[in-house]
Amino acid sequence: MAIQVTDIYEYPLKSSRGNRLASAEIGFAGLINDRKVAVINSNNKIVTGREYPELLRVGSEINKNFLHLKSPGQENIAIDLNLNRTHIIAKLFGQQVGGAVLESGGSQWISKVLNGDFRLIAIFNDSDTLSGKALKTREFSAKYVDSAPVHLINLKTLAYLNSKLKDKVGPQNFRPNIVVEADEPFEEDYWTEININGCFLKLHKPTERCIFTTIDLKLPLKIQM
Repeated sequence: MAIQVTDIYEYPLKSSRGNRLASAEIGFAGLINDRKVAVINSNNKIVTGREYPELLRVGSEINKNFLHLKSPGQENIAIDLNLNRTHIIAKLFGQQVGGAVLESGGSQWISKVLNGDFRLIAIFNDSDTLSGKALKTREFSAKYVDSAPVHLINLKTLAYLNSKLKDKVGPQNFRPNIVVEADEPFEEDYWTEININGCFLKLHKPTERCIFTTIDLKLPLKIQM
């Protein structure tokens, strides 16, 4: 059986709910609007659903230069991405990343959702990506991603994993961009590159174990594995 792409997801706001797509445009930094926006705390550190599972309830979409956000119990907000760009340096997993602070009510909105002092930052061009040593050691440009521009998982591998688990997990627990179904579990560990409709992707590294997989996406609360 040929390898099939079953689902495509993007997450415009890092750690927000995923948007299921029928198709996607992929550039050097991954899906065009994927993880383009992130939340920072008062120390300019990017926070994720690992620390704030409430982020997983936030819906995000970028349409015509507006960032649309929604969350249960909050009014929807649309933020003009062309306004009020104040460039700063933030930190993501100890590395410096650039970004522009989004105002127009964005800071107040996300602070209310997370019950704290937070702001939204966004990447608009290559100068906002990983800087310094981190950028020089990478073979690609990336936005606010953990380790690579595109994250791929294999449903056969996931099925094998679930056969060993009491509490089952779904693809979204792994925050993938591309979900495929191959012939065998762990087959993807031996791929070097894949071709999807003429889009060639180089396999960079395996997916590492992450605490994100222990979060119940329906609540969201952490579960025991």
